[in-house]
Amino acid sequence: MLFARAFFKPGVWGQEETGVDSTTPANGQFIKFSNGNSDPVALVDDRKTVMEQSTGRRPNRMALGVNVYNSLKRHPAVLERVKYGGSTVNPARVTENVLAQLFEVEKLTVQRSIMNRAKPGQKADMGYIGDPNGFLLAYATDTPSIDEPSAGYIFTWDMLGNGNLMPVLNYDGEPGTHSEFIEGLMATDMKKTADDLGMYFRDAV
Repeated sequence: MLFARAFFKPGVWGQEETGVDSTTPANGQFIKFSNGNSDPVALVDDRKTVMEQSTGRRPNRMALGVNVYNSLKRHPAVLERVKYGGSTVNPARVTENVLAQLFEVEKLTVQRSIMNRAKPGQKADMGYIGDPNGFLLAYATDTPSIDEPSAGYIFTWDMLGNGNLMPVLNYDGEPGTHSEFIEGLMATDMKKTADDLGMYFRDAV
């Protein structure tokens, strides 16, 4: 939830594009992946080059909405690139790992988490936490430090000191209940730290 609210939505990043069905997209637009005329790999390569040229950092992370992931798995441009790696016994499959290799990123995730947005007593309102039709392209460092740029950072208070992030307490419940309580405390926040190291693509399908 913290990630989706802080990073995975429109209006966060300085660079944002919208998917359209037109094969002649205007500035700030791209052809939706649900359109067979699109080329997702070429699009991502182009945007990675744009970011690298302007910041000196090449994007190495991708987060996909569920519908975007499903569309990429059956996209002709993607299937064409992987089909020769399969056989009758082991047909070619498009997985998260395969897409990470195609897009040449170190880490690719699919935003599958689901929550019930209904208030107590109301009918269930189930849905994906992250935008199922969007995706994020970003650079994140593997070596966090004050002087190291990154699209975002997770700031956590080590309330016990010496890097201890979460104190855990456990104590017995009321007599006769045969219960034990375990309590953990943690203070953390996710913040954007480099507006130009993230690109958000909305309505990708």
